Amino acid sequence: MDPIPETPQTPPRLDTDLEKQEVDDVFASPSQGGTTVVADEIEAQASPKLGIKRSITDYLRKVSLPDKFPEPWRRRTIEPCGEAERIQRIDSHPEGYPQLAAFINSDDNFAMCRRFGFLHQRVLLYRQDELRDLEDQLVRLDDEDKEEMPKALKSRKLDDIREGSYRRGLIQQIDDKLKEYVDVVERIKSLSSYKSATTRDHTSVSNWLTNNATLSGEESEFIHHKSDLIALADLEEGSWFDGFVEDCLSKVPCRATRLLFTSPDQRNSTKDAYVHLYSKARINILVRLVVCLLAVLLLMVPVVLLLLVPALNPIKIVVIVLFTLFFSFVLSVCTRAKRHEVFGATAA
Repeated sequence: MDPIPETPQTPPRLDTDLEKQEVDDVFASPSQGGTTVVADEIEAQASPKLGIKRSITDYLRKVSLPDKFPEPWRRRTIEPCGEAERIQRIDSHPEGYPQLAAFINSDDNFAMCRRFGFLHQRVLLYRQDELRDLEDQLVRLDDEDKEEMPKALKSRKLDDIREGSYRRGLIQQIDDKLKEYVDVVERIKSLSSYKSATTRDHTSVSNWLTNNATLSGEESEFIHHKSDLIALADLEEGSWFDGFVEDCLSKVPCRATRLLFTSPDQRNSTKDAYVHLYSKARINILVRLVVCLLAVLLLMVPVVLLLLVPALNPIKIVVIVLFTLFFSFVLSVCTRAKRHEVFGATAA
């Protein structure tokens, strides 16, 4: 069959593979002093069968390739790891507040600050008494108008336009003080919702401050206000048990425990031999395994004991009572179960 004749309305058919190879060669051949493509190199590689070779060559003579090629011709390169991707070690920060901030940031349990409860209460009492004084002024003004001009108490407009009335300014002053008062109340309520820092976490931060002496004497006194410190991180259920497990692991002089329960970043964060950082996720897995084991023991041990004890023996009652109490204790201590939940689970 004869080939289809090419007309001005029909664009010439191109060999796709050959055209793509020529474009690849164009992008793969760098030029000196920039990214402009030399036309002679294209002419030497172009096929004479392409009818639009000359138009492509003329076009590329005038156009310079951009620094970033459009997809899919852009070459992707993997940048080498720089300084920003290195592990930020606690010891790499300057002594003082930078190093203290790095230490606190290394563990969520170390995030604590002062509530300043005494100062908040002082401000609250001051604003409260200011409002009491303004309230007395308003009551006295109402009593005076009750005797002299009772109509002023029945019409705001009449009270505002009469000569010598200052009730409007007094109301505005009361409103401003109320806003300040409510703001203090909301701040106290918000801070009161945070739990106090645990003794274990407070001791860890206090010991680190004492051993490293990063701050001056006066500026490090905040750590001594233990009752005023609040924990910024939301403690998970059984967090005290997690801390107990971490303390036990710290006392075990075994390299395997460090490898199993710490991440590489935590192991390389500091050279201080007294600082032990553990992965919360790995500790949580271990704690869950321990709790599951306790749950199984609490179910199986009393059953086995009851089978071993002869019938109508009062020891059975003692076994049941003891393990019921122990179950309630574990449920209350190792979980965040509320009182009614503990009562329901024990009764079941």
